[in-house]
Amino acid sequence: MCGKFAQVYDDASLKEKFRLEDISGRVNPELNLTPGMKVNTVTFRGEQNILHPMIWGFSELHNKSMPALIFNSRIETIFSGSPLGQYLVKHRCIIPLSGFYERKGDRTFYIQNKDFPILSAAGVFVNDGLKFNCSVVTTDSTGSMRKIHSRMPLLLNDEFSKIWVSEKEIEADKMILECGSIAGHLEFDHENGLF
Repeated sequence: MCGKFAQVYDDASLKEKFRLEDISGRVNPELNLTPGMKVNTVTFRGEQNILHPMIWGFSELHNKSMPALIFNSRIETIFSGSPLGQYLVKHRCIIPLSGFYERKGDRTFYIQNKDFPILSAAGVFVNDGLKFNCSVVTTDSTGSMRKIHSRMPLLLNDEFSKIWVSEKEIEADKMILECGSIAGHLEFDHENGLF
């Protein structure tokens, strides 16, 4: 993923998609979100989903600096058993996207599913006690996405979205397989590039 996505959807669609009661703190619609900006995420607390704006990207964990700003997290790292992976797999969120951008050469593609105004991208987050920062979970591209970029966001259906934000065990292979199915319905528009 190249590091740019859109969150442009109406309040009713957002509330219905994630069964949210309160979206008063949501980030305003934005076509051109980049790392370092505040984005909408969905987390699970108690018995309900919560809209939780976070900063996209993190550069430290437990007061230790990372080698670079982490705004994409490979699913392989999350389930690797490494200290970073062990932390992130317990701190999961959904990042609602209306679309995302990829570049190939000098062309920019806006990728979306016009039949579904909101895509559920798997995310992970870091909480240092003062602020929350998130990262988009990525996987190997599948289907026609391979022609544009080698990686893509891990897109989840409604069933896997509920599991992802819960404390349940994750069956990553099944989620990756379903992501491939979702990717088969994505549409690519190179006229809407914002780079």
